Amino acid sequence: MKKSLIALAVAGAFAAPAFAATSNVDVYGVMNVGVFSVDADVTGQDRSTSVTSSASRIGFKGTEDLGGGLKALWQIETGVNADESGGFGGGRNTFVGLGGGFGTVLLGKHDTPMKLLGRSVDNFGDTYADSRNLLGATAAGSSAFDLRTDNTIAYISPSFSGVTLIGAYVADHNQTPDGTECSTGLDCNVTDAYSVSAAYNNGPLMAGLGYERHNVDAGASEIDRSMWRLVGGYTFGNFKLGAQYEKGSADTGLLPADRKGWGLFGNYAMGNITLKANYLSVGDYEGTNDSGAKQYTLGADYALSKRTTAYALYAKVKNDTNGGFGLGANSTSSDSTSGNLNSDPSVFGVGVKHTF
Repeated sequence: MKKSLIALAVAGAFAAPAFAATSNVDVYGVMNVGVFSVDADVTGQDRSTSVTSSASRIGFKGTEDLGGGLKALWQIETGVNADESGGFGGGRNTFVGLGGGFGTVLLGKHDTPMKLLGRSVDNFGDTYADSRNLLGATAAGSSAFDLRTDNTIAYISPSFSGVTLIGAYVADHNQTPDGTECSTGLDCNVTDAYSVSAAYNNGPLMAGLGYERHNVDAGASEIDRSMWRLVGGYTFGNFKLGAQYEKGSADTGLLPADRKGWGLFGNYAMGNITLKANYLSVGDYEGTNDSGAKQYTLGADYALSKRTTAYALYAKVKNDTNGGFGLGANSTSSDSTSGNLNSDPSVFGVGVKHTF
């Protein structure tokens, strides 16, 4: 799969990629569909079986050489509903921009630098076991900081001895930063946000630090929320280890309130098989005892080819008494489990992922 520009900068070599000087249109995408058995751990609700499309998508992109080392670039990407209604889903990373020796500037819709730091270490991204079930200062399965924002201006620096800087500003618009339409009494016409990150990659070692802040005008007062995130990873032989720590905070009246979270990620490759495991933990919201949760995930990938992978996974969330976290934060509402206090939802599934 030809990944998006910022995603390559963060999750790949942590450097802004160079686009080929061509006027051709590149078509790319992912089809990721699996069969999952889900236990929501709710009284009166039986275990269910679901065929789920996990972030399947198709995109088109291209570049034009403008001369003098300057390039124009563009991308249009949309989700694909491969499991239920079929056809195209919601909009994904879509932008136009300019690139050169100064770096790259993008205008449009794109994942924030904060989100991409988290994506760079998660072993089970875009599945029921996605780390966004807990991390991202989530509240009942709704991530507040792992966002794909509208009205975004983004800058990606060149690599400075392995260090890449990324910044994004989300302009004022009539939605909250996570894309939710404003409710009565909440004036979001002056809502804005910014997200920045610095990432280092040198051989087996990678590390990244990010900060994001949302500013919302709530009529007579301004309500803010923010997060710090630190990620790291190290590869030695066939082992790859990763870690993530974050601290989020918010003014009273706008979730999420203050909370800390962390995760450990590991995988081991042996031939065509890769064994994977994640452990996630979030603490209590400030002022709400026993509102945290933990998630355990085990899985395996089998590479059928360079572009096709069969996989299996098992994940379980253990909520504290006042915790309401679920599985499938990246799935459609019909495929997710969330909002059930003191529940321990679990999922087992197998699937196939093909990139083109």
